[in-house]
Amino acid sequence: MSRTASGLRNASTTRLAEVAEERPEFRTWIALLEVAWRAIQDDRRPLSLGVTGTPTSTEPAPLLHRRTLVLNQLHLRQLLQELFVRAEAEGGLALASYQPTPSETLELIGGAIRQDAHALETVAIAHGIDPGSLSSMAHLAALCVLQQSSRQIEAQLPLHWQAGYCPVCGAWPIVAERRGLDRSRRLRCGRCATDWEVQWLYCIYCGERDHKHLGSLATDESGEQHKVETCASCRGYLKSVASLQGLAPLELLIADLETVELDLVALNRDYHRPLTNGFALDLEVTGNASRPGL
Repeated sequence: MSRTASGLRNASTTRLAEVAEERPEFRTWIALLEVAWRAIQDDRRPLSLGVTGTPTSTEPAPLLHRRTLVLNQLHLRQLLQELFVRAEAEGGLALASYQPTPSETLELIGGAIRQDAHALETVAIAHGIDPGSLSSMAHLAALCVLQQSSRQIEAQLPLHWQAGYCPVCGAWPIVAERRGLDRSRRLRCGRCATDWEVQWLYCIYCGERDHKHLGSLATDESGEQHKVETCASCRGYLKSVASLQGLAPLELLIADLETVELDLVALNRDYHRPLTNGFALDLEVTGNASRPGL
């Protein structure tokens, strides 16, 4: 028997509460993630209304490249305001008084999806808001939009995708999964939750294939369960987790939180992750707050 949406929401809330109890240093972030996750699961309040346009023939380009996202501005503005209020209540961030206009809502979401730091900073400076705080809220709201949009176009995913960046939104993966008994290498996007397989002995950032330049790091506590894949050529790293089945989207984000010590291990050894998208996404974002039934 399938679980109801209400049951899924309750299970998600319980899971996030457990993580907050185990990792109190992440309480503020988890509280904000709870707000975002409710929006993702709420079918009565859709944020992404449609993906229009024909996928580009450029090879290999993500499915959202040169497409248009049609968004519900009203619901997105409400979500952003919920995030602002929760951020101020939990973390003391001065955001609750800011109410973005419909056009600013689209600027924030579009900038976050494209990972356009300049666009987000421009809006923040215009309103005297800390750019980092506003950017974090925009990225959380964009996560909701991307996961809803991804479900709409997942049937168009290519059968084989060997690029290191996401075949839907162009972001770098949040983790690699060593999945199942055969330990296939599955990359997972932390934004739209897309899942794709790539070969082993291959750096997703620079394409290095020489095993002499590819390695791994681990802590005594993580053992074989959690590791860091490293590349000596570009100094890039990617966290890697073992799983029997694919991680659910929420568990994917929780796994990233619970393995933050591996990030520190990599950073302390001068490895890093790219700060921008793996692919320069050309995406138009438009609003439609008056669609019938909404």
